[in-house]
Amino acid sequence: MSLSCAIETCKRKSRALFHCCNTNLCPDHLKEHVDLINSQMNPLADEINTLDNQLSSLNVSKVIGKCRQKLDKWRQDCHTIIDRFYEEKCQELQQRCVEKAGEKRKKIHQLKLKTNELIREQEATHDDICSLKATINDIKRDVNQFEENGIVVDVDPLVINQNSVYIEQWTSNELNISTLSSPYRTIDCSEDNSPAMTSKNHFLLIDQYPNLCLYDKQLTLLKEYPWEYDKIPDMCWSSTLNSFIIITGKKWSLYDE
Repeated sequence: MSLSCAIETCKRKSRALFHCCNTNLCPDHLKEHVDLINSQMNPLADEINTLDNQLSSLNVSKVIGKCRQKLDKWRQDCHTIIDRFYEEKCQELQQRCVEKAGEKRKKIHQLKLKTNELIREQEATHDDICSLKATINDIKRDVNQFEENGIVVDVDPLVINQNSVYIEQWTSNELNISTLSSPYRTIDCSEDNSPAMTSKNHFLLIDQYPNLCLYDKQLTLLKEYPWEYDKIPDMCWSSTLNSFIIITGKKWSLYDE
C-alpha cells in the first residue's frame, strides 16, 4: 500500500523514502527537500574556507607570546619569592655570625680577666700556666676556623614540582563529533533545561523532573524515584560512599540504587 506524502498539505502519494530524515515524500517535495539541503552546502563550504583562511593567516608567534605572559609572570613571582627568602636567610646569617663572634669575644674577655688577676696577685702556678696555654690554643683554633669557614650553611637544591605548570597537550584521541554514528536509542528530556545525569557501571541516573530515572545500558527504564525537592544542578556517583550524590542549591544527599 502506497503511503501519502509526509507534507500535510500535499495529497499526492509518496514515491521515495528520504533516509536522512526517514520521511516519505512525493517527487515534487522530494526535489524541494533535496534542493533545500543542497542550498545549505555552499554556505557551509564558504564557512570552511573562511576558517581555513583564518588559520592560514594566524600568527602562531603572537599566540605563543600571549601564552608566555603567564609563564613570565610565574617566573617573576617565583623570583620574588626566592629573593624574599634569600634576604630573610641573609639577615639570619648575619645575626648568627654576630652571635658567634660575640660568644668568642666573651671567652677572650673572661680569659683576660683571669690572666690579669693572676698577674696582679703574683700567685700563678705551673698548672695555671698550662691551663692558660691550653685555653688560648682552643680559642685560637676556634677563631681561625670561624675566620676561615664561618658557620655551617647547608643548602638543598631547589626542587620544582613539574605539576606547578600545566601546558595543554594536543591529542588525536579527542572526540570528533562528526565521526559519531547515529544514535541507536534516545531519551526524551524536558525542554526547560538540560537534565543533570551521572553513570555507575552499566546504569544511568537522569533528572527527569519530577522524577529521578534509572536506566540500564540499553536505556531501558528500570526505576523511577519521585523528586519533590529543589532543582538538581548536578549529581555524581561515589565509589567510596557506594552511593549516588544528589546536589541541590541548599544541600546534597546520598541515594542507593
